[in-house]
Amino acid sequence: MEVALPAPRTNVADRLTIIAAQMPDVVAIATPGNGDVAGKNAYATCTFGELEADSQALARGLVDLGVRPGQRLVLLVKPGIEFVKLVFALLRTGAVTVLVDPGMGRKHLVNCLAAAEPDGFIAISPAQAVRTVLRGRFPKATLNVTVGRRWFWGGMTYRQLLARGRGSHTKLPDTNANDAAAIIFTSGSTGPPKGVLYTQQMFDTQAAEIQRQYGIVPGGADLACFALFGLFNSAMGVTTIFPRMDFSRPASADPIELLAAANDWQVTQAFASPAVWDLLSRHCKATGERIPTLRKVFSCGAPVPATLLERTLSMVHPKAEMHTPYGATESLPVATIESREVLGETAGRTRLGAGVCVGRKVDSIEWQIVRISDEPITSLEDAEQLPRGEIGELIVRGPQVSPTYVVAIQRAAELGVAKHNSLSKICDGDAIWHRMGDVGYLDESGRFWYCGRKAHRVETAEGTLYTECVEAIFNAHPDIARTALVGLGERGKQVPWVFFQQHSHFTWTGSERDEDEVEDELKELGQQFLHTRSLKYFSQFERMPMDVRHNSKILRENLVEWAEEIELLKLSGIDPKQLAQLRSSVCTH
Repeated sequence: MEVALPAPRTNVADRLTIIAAQMPDVVAIATPGNGDVAGKNAYATCTFGELEADSQALARGLVDLGVRPGQRLVLLVKPGIEFVKLVFALLRTGAVTVLVDPGMGRKHLVNCLAAAEPDGFIAISPAQAVRTVLRGRFPKATLNVTVGRRWFWGGMTYRQLLARGRGSHTKLPDTNANDAAAIIFTSGSTGPPKGVLYTQQMFDTQAAEIQRQYGIVPGGADLACFALFGLFNSAMGVTTIFPRMDFSRPASADPIELLAAANDWQVTQAFASPAVWDLLSRHCKATGERIPTLRKVFSCGAPVPATLLERTLSMVHPKAEMHTPYGATESLPVATIESREVLGETAGRTRLGAGVCVGRKVDSIEWQIVRISDEPITSLEDAEQLPRGEIGELIVRGPQVSPTYVVAIQRAAELGVAKHNSLSKICDGDAIWHRMGDVGYLDESGRFWYCGRKAHRVETAEGTLYTECVEAIFNAHPDIARTALVGLGERGKQVPWVFFQQHSHFTWTGSERDEDEVEDELKELGQQFLHTRSLKYFSQFERMPMDVRHNSKILRENLVEWAEEIELLKLSGIDPKQLAQLRSSVCTH
């Protein structure tokens, strides 16, 4: 008779314990302080030894407060020292940390949190005030800790919790690979926000893969412009520098603040969305400023144009590498590619409409390209695998791939968690494959070429058009900042429509060219390629609606609504271009 052995302990916080023992006095986290003090003295700091000791104490304090493994606790704390300490503390308690992006807007945020049915909130004072006012939406939330000043809602403060934990000898629970560790909500930029289950194994695999793939070793400093990515630094022995910025709106960052933080700490690596690198590199190009110590540059969240790679590399160390990891909230990392491969080979094919090469898969991932379908695929046997070179939907599996959605903000009664899982997960025995929702193909070298989101493909009577393949043709126009392909009508009979934005509207410099003249030039450009030759409808949109999290993804659903309005306006005799100017003036850049 075989006896099942207990699953081995798995907790990414154990990596911090090892690092803290090796380098206890090295600064782990630095955040901007107040005042006009220059250099490193202007920052509040925490060493790896302090981070380890305080996260252990906070974990004991939470357990003494009544927190048990599996309970859900919302974490709404600004990125900084307290945020990192609390994340590692929650990992050690076995509780499930609920993380949402405040940038998704108050309505989505409240709905997401209510749907998660949390047992408590660890949050800053304003968030606790909202929780108290809306207490009916959170009936189970009794385990509450306030980071900052506590007013009238009761519960403990962060300082009280830390002090209690420092005096406690409570034993912390063990955690195993398949134990739930977090619920992280998708941004909702391509559909309703969904709560993605993260296991302890997922976090540990992500840390291991990132460290192995990019050769990250203890030492050095990281400019963390995306807070969650910065958490892995502490598990790898890299100092995390949080710059002064609104992390929920990264494209609004002040490049002067980013440069100050980077150069004060002589950062060796940095992670930011393409929108942040675009902002910072344009500033450096205009001023001649640089980050000379920066040798590893990371960017993801949206495809990174070759021009942005070149501009960013011109402002950092001459031997720097720029990596663009590919993945999603449900599975990260999946693949990666380095700038030299892009600039030396793939960018030329991208400009001709071949899609965007996101590189080769990481070692722990398996992937396949299957025939595109909008219906559930119950079993892997029901998925038709496609040969290399043929466009289909990417599916992946691996230890960093989430097994399930656990919370969904319902757009309608039929779009609950079960529906989302049926549309996104494929069973393969005991394993689960995740449907990325991205379409593309594998080339002869085993690299994935991203052609766009499955939901954004345009199916006409003549064939299917893919956003990345079409838009690359028109983005090559010197006056165009970005374009967006959308489809009107039912699939199989859709009418393709291309929206375009001029550089003058993107940078707020220079003068705008005549819309009709640019439109004619785009049509002429489209005639040069077989897959864009049939496109007839073009419209200028002065400020494309963009996602909040990365400010790099175009909200095409909004453009579809607008295109449908244009058709109605034409029928009613109203000039759609006049209304277009009014409509786009209220959209965010």
